Amino acid sequence: MKKRISIEQGIFISLIIFTIMAIFIPGKGPDSLIVALLSVATFLFGIFGAYILGDRNKRLVEIKETLRKDDSNFIDLYRLSVVFGKNVQKKIQKHIDNYFISTIDHKLIDYNLSAKYFLKLFDFVVKLKPKNEQQTEVYTNMINIIDQANENRKHLSVLIKNVMARFKWYTLIALWFVLMFSLFYINQNTFFSIVITILLSSVSVIFLLIVRDLDSLLWREQKWIWDPLDQVFRELNLLPYYGEIIIKSERTKLKKGSKIRVAHYPNKYPNFKGKKVKIVKI
Repeated sequence: MKKRISIEQGIFISLIIFTIMAIFIPGKGPDSLIVALLSVATFLFGIFGAYILGDRNKRLVEIKETLRKDDSNFIDLYRLSVVFGKNVQKKIQKHIDNYFISTIDHKLIDYNLSAKYFLKLFDFVVKLKPKNEQQTEVYTNMINIIDQANENRKHLSVLIKNVMARFKWYTLIALWFVLMFSLFYINQNTFFSIVITILLSSVSVIFLLIVRDLDSLLWREQKWIWDPLDQVFRELNLLPYYGEIIIKSERTKLKKGSKIRVAHYPNKYPNFKGKKVKIVKI
């Protein structure tokens, strides 16, 4: 698996590369045409970049809010189901677990592929037969919850599929190249000029990496995916579940001393045949 360059790694790499370039590639100093080009590129990069950053951040916030509503829905559904007896509650717990496991096994962009497990949960809840007044009242609440969860699932599928169009990436990167060319062209090779060139170049790379993480929904995912999921599993009286690839790529930080389920995938994604799940203590 190709490892993603983190923002911290990107900062380190860009500082080294741009330091070498700024010192050993002599610029030609100020030029009226290049200065004008730099001004226009900086303005467009700033305006276009701010729009993209705001749009991607808004999408991520909406996804987080929808997921937290879903967490509450599934916990409420599990707790309310005890009115129908421990056997029914266990089955609902299993359906919810299967659904969560499927969403974790699949890449986030393939979130919709977990729909079949949700629909099994949906059908099971709908087919429950209330036998008394208390069960009838709880059943009505459960139907409302599962309907809301279904709407949330559809909304999440749309939000997750809403990735940045390629032309936006091409435009942003093209402006970045113009910006870099202009900066290094007017570099006067003085200490001040070298420092400014290095800092501005590195900051622009950091900006691109932040946009990348926001668009791919990897921005601070520990806080909005893994920590809440860990808590939800435990409130459902289940051990948290992680794909082995998630742990190896260091996309999550696990709490020492806790027990979790770890899935090993022997085949290439999305073939989950032969998947093995074991319980480990961190």
